[in-house]
Amino acid sequence: YMRDIEKQLDDMLKSLNLVIVVLIISAGMLAFVVLYNLNTVNITERQRELATLKVLGFYDLEVAEHVYRENVLLTFIGAAVVVLGKFLHAFIIDTVEVDTAMFGRNINFSSYMYSLLFTILFSLIVNGIMYFKLKKIDMVESLKSIE
Repeated sequence: YMRDIEKQLDDMLKSLNLVIVVLIISAGMLAFVVLYNLNTVNITERQRELATLKVLGFYDLEVAEHVYRENVLLTFIGAAVVVLGKFLHAFIIDTVEVDTAMFGRNINFSSYMYSLLFTILFSLIVNGIMYFKLKKIDMVESLKSIE
């Protein structure tokens, strides 16, 4: 009887590991898409302001740094909210648990650090991609008066 329970638990954990990998990959893709979308909207809404900075003689890197400061600040604010994941973790563990198996309820500090590092990495990648979009801002077209 104990071997049957042990085999069932091993099978369940193998399946759960696959689900966890899929969730991690999906979360990474979602983070990338959200950051890219936020940066695109930010640049589109401030196109006239950024074009004005370029007309005034700012270099492309200086204009990009102007946008990056805000993005980095928002990234760190969003990363600080990762502590709310503790409540989501408790909910998931309560939902997934079965009568024959009990899962751990603690989250290692390294997990928080990994999530912080991945968030910063995705933010840096998106900022790098946005640099080329910032370079392509047409100063003349952006500064035409809206009629």
